[in-house]
Amino acid sequence: MKKLKKIITAIYFIILLVGGFMAYFVSSFKDGIWKDGLGRVLYESPGLINFFHFQDKWPGLYWWLFDMIYFWGGISFIVFVLWKEETENK
Repeated sequence: MKKLKKIITAIYFIILLVGGFMAYFVSSFKDGIWKDGLGRVLYESPGLINFFHFQDKWPGLYWWLFDMIYFWGGISFIVFVLWKEETENK
């Protein structure tokens, strides 16, 4: 079971790294439209998002919320569900 937990954790973090890199560090400008590495259309970010995240462009509120829930929810799942037994045994 411990080996399966390590495999699931490694796969999640690899997907997270690739997806995060594509979403936040890769962008293209074609036909007057900005897109991120995942193909989502980017818009000018509101002042509050620009202030806290230092991003000039963002995919919109719903995609941003999805990104945050996927990132922090996945990490919470790994820590509190998959590895909970490891921390309780110590």
